[in-house]
Amino acid sequence: MIRVLARKQGAALVIRDRTLGIFTDKGFTPVDFKIELAMKLATRLKYTPVLPAQEMDEPDLLRFLETSGRA
Repeated sequence: MIRVLARKQGAALVIRDRTLGIFTDKGFTPVDFKIELAMKLATRLKYTPVLPAQEMDEPDLLRFLETSGRA
């Protein structure tokens, strides 16, 4: 399961297997930030917080990002 914290056109700030990272259609890229700093950075980069955080599987997350990119 992947927990989605914030999203932006085609990308999401997520936690997967206890690792914080960015998820795109190309896959998961881990980042070496504390979650508080990552959320501040996501806000500056105009990511939209997902409240409450949502848990989903990878195929569902790809569909979620695809539909959020069109909005």
